[in-house]
Order: sequence, then C-alpha cells, then structure tokens
Amino acid sequence: MSYVGVRCLNRSLLRPFGTRGFFDQLNPFHEMKTQKYVLPKIIQGTPSQVYDVVSEVSKYHEFIPYCEDSFVNERDDSNKPKVAGLRVGFKQYDERFVCDVDCKSKVGGKEVYVVRAESLSHNLFDILSSQWTISTHPTRKDASTVELLLKFKFKSRLYNSISSIFAKSVTELVMDAFARRVYHLKKAAVLENPQ
Repeated sequence: MSYVGVRCLNRSLLRPFGTRGFFDQLNPFHEMKTQKYVLPKIIQGTPSQVYDVVSEVSKYHEFIPYCEDSFVNERDDSNKPKVAGLRVGFKQYDERFVCDVDCKSKVGGKEVYVVRAESLSHNLFDILSSQWTISTHPTRKDASTVELLLKFKFKSRLYNSISSIFAKSVTELVMDAFARRVYHLKKAAVLENPQ
C-alpha cells in the first residue's frame, strides 16, 4: 500500500493513497460541490392526494419535524403557492427560507405532478432546491410513486463537509413525514364520510 504524507515518526498521520481526510474539504482551494440526494418512495395515496400535501407549503409546520413556521406569500391562478417559505429551528439554530415554488399538475397529460422549490433567500446555502415528482404506482391503484430530489451547497466548507453525514437521514425523515400526513388525511376523510 502506498502512503501520502510527510515523513514523520507518527505513522497514524499517514493515510492510504487516494483517500481524503475530513480537513481536506476545509482547504480553501478544495472545490465545494453541490450535493444531490434522490429519494424514491411508494406512498399510500393517489397522486392528487400526495400532490395536495406536497404543494400546500402553508401546512408544513403542522407535520414536518423542526419546521417552526410555514407560509405562502403569493399564489398562482390555480391557488397553488408561487412564493412560499419555512422557518426551521433546531436547538440554537433558527433559519428562514423563502422560495420560488412551481406546482405543475397533470404533466404531459398524464397523472404526473411536479413541485419545484428554489430558495431565494438564505444565510446558510449557496444553493438550495427541491423537486418532487409524483406519479401513479404501476400496479397499485391507491398508491403513488414519489421521488424527492434535493440539491444543496452550503456557504460554509465545514457545514458542506459535515452535511454528507446527515443529509440522507434528514431527507428520509422529511419523506416519512409527508407519507404520514397523506395517511392521516386519508384516514380523517374516511372517518368524516363513512360509506
């Protein structure tokens, strides 16, 4: 095995060739890249039910963990959010995000729904965007195939480096919150109108 490093007595400072250390990413000459996470999931609910939950940003504070507030500043002609935002809090952190939102239903004449959000204002990120794609499950009539694409790049090299550890679990946490919300709304509708 070949090693890269300074000749020293402490061999623990050496590492195998081709590996990167944690602090390499803090190097100002190391290029920070946009991180992307794609999370597919099957959610019990029709595409329109899932789309209604995903597109109604003003309700996010009711079911998304750490979301302290959610709001819509502007709506389009079909009453879907056009400019909306969130306030996210965790311990001493409190951040507010305002996004351009684009909600498309029946894309290409099919039962495919797309919700895109691109952050307009943020202190933590150079890039922050999400895209939800919701379609009919191929074999289950009361289920949807949902894909969440999350793109981000922190302004801080340290945050960008650390985020790779947590991003997948946070994305899964958010997706599970949406799945539970769809389930609870369906259940409430059945209880309201028993057949």
